[in-house]
Amino acid sequence: MINPIFSALTLLTASLGLQDNSIPNLTPVVETAVADDAVPGASIALVQAVENPHTAVAGVAERNGSAVTPDTRFLAGSIGKTFAATIAAQLTLEGQLELDAPISTWLADRPWFARLRNADRITLRQLLNHSAGIPDYLESAGFYFAGLGRGERGFTPDEIINYVAGDTPSGEPGQHYAYSDTHYILVGLILEGVTGERYGDLVRERIIGPLGLENTQVLDGRDYQNLASGHRRGLFHGLNPTARDGRLSRNYDYEWAAGGIVSNPTDLARFYLALGGDQLADERAVMMADANPINLERQIYYGLGVFVTLYPDNAFRLFHGGDFAGYRSAVVYDTRTGCAIAVQGNGKGFEAPDVLLQLNAALVDERN
Repeated sequence: MINPIFSALTLLTASLGLQDNSIPNLTPVVETAVADDAVPGASIALVQAVENPHTAVAGVAERNGSAVTPDTRFLAGSIGKTFAATIAAQLTLEGQLELDAPISTWLADRPWFARLRNADRITLRQLLNHSAGIPDYLESAGFYFAGLGRGERGFTPDEIINYVAGDTPSGEPGQHYAYSDTHYILVGLILEGVTGERYGDLVRERIIGPLGLENTQVLDGRDYQNLASGHRRGLFHGLNPTARDGRLSRNYDYEWAAGGIVSNPTDLARFYLALGGDQLADERAVMMADANPINLERQIYYGLGVFVTLYPDNAFRLFHGGDFAGYRSAVVYDTRTGCAIAVQGNGKGFEAPDVLLQLNAALVDERN
């Protein structure tokens, strides 16, 4: 069966007609996603100049309520890893962090450290590029059952790591790729330990403020202005909301440095435009150096907090997706277009990464 969203993208590709780097009509992308019932609401932004974002929206922020607008916000999920890794790169450039130092440098006194498998051989870089081998707490049955009915009370980073510290590693440190949110919970602890500041304050001071990301917020509590209601597919039928009227159904703060970001597509695209361009060029160089290979044939890697695809003539693509609490997000920057694009939706069934990468490929074809 042909995916209707992809069919719309095919038509969009054929009709882009980009002349002098003009911008395509993005509306069919989000309208088709909503019409196909993949997601109640969707929002997309394309940015090639910070002051002039191009946006399109469709559907509803609430299942039977207000319409999505360009200012509507969503939980960005694992795109938050790029925020954490950017801060780690900044601290490295400032001489406050050493990426290849063992994590015992900062974490040896933690109550779970003696139980953490391979703890003496894991480095900060391996946490950041997902080669440390620490199991993902989101796949822990103990964590899942502990979270049922927890409500307002979240998990501390130490509690989270405790669920997996003694579990069998996914591989040898530095010798494989295995994506794990636990890696970035550890990163958050290291960033706080080095700076003496709360992780949320670091994100605000080093990224949100300097880049002017006015619609971006660190996940903290359950109430957020302009937040769309996320939706998961119900056990028997329909969509079950994970938020109503700007209030999350439970405390999701446990994602923390692994993905605790509330944002909108325009802000996410601006962040990636800065990362791919001149504003965060030094940080990008650190984040792309010695990236962990995922698919060498296609030149796909995981750098520090970002998926990297390398092309001839020093061209590259930076990408990350997010799937969290009934929201789907994706953001990409590609040197071949000079654009950053982000898409978000408030339903888990929305394949945001696939949609965004196909749209980016269409833009590449038209502009080259």
